[in-house]
Amino acid sequence: MSDYAADQGGRVVWCLRRRATDVRCLVFGQGTPVEARVMHDRDVVLTEVFQEEWMALDWARIYGDRLRAQGWLDVPETPAHAV
Repeated sequence: MSDYAADQGGRVVWCLRRRATDVRCLVFGQGTPVEARVMHDRDVVLTEVFQEEWMALDWARIYGDRLRAQGWLDVPETPAHAV
């Protein structure tokens, strides 16, 4: 996934796992607009667009916190998790 994010011009904000499922939040854009994507493998499951990066990162933090509250656990972004 790291290579995918880099290839697409994005960066990983967080990576979470619950049971055998991994999801990642990626942020794309260096100007405006900025896009946040929640992905399962290479499938986009949610996309949000923001006017500024800080807004996207704040949304990603809140979304990740909600998933953690539901039992999702942080997973380090490593080559073993790369797709």
